[in-house]
Amino acid sequence: MPFIECHISTGLTHQRREQLIRGIIQVTHDSIGSDPKIINVILHEHPAENISVSSRINGEDFKGIKTG
Repeated sequence: MPFIECHISTGLTHQRREQLIRGIIQVTHDSIGSDPKIINVILHEHPAENISVSSRINGEDFKGIKTG
């Protein structure tokens, strides 16, 4: 029974969240053959300022990060 967690920025409409969930269910079914009835998806929404991707916060350029 697949259980998929997806962390996203806040701001999607109800319709877009529903499309995302249905898409995740479909691609999971297509990829591993699980019955869609047993695929579980949970979305966690976070404010953009609480997310860092590749050491960037809220899409900023690299700033003040010392490496090596």
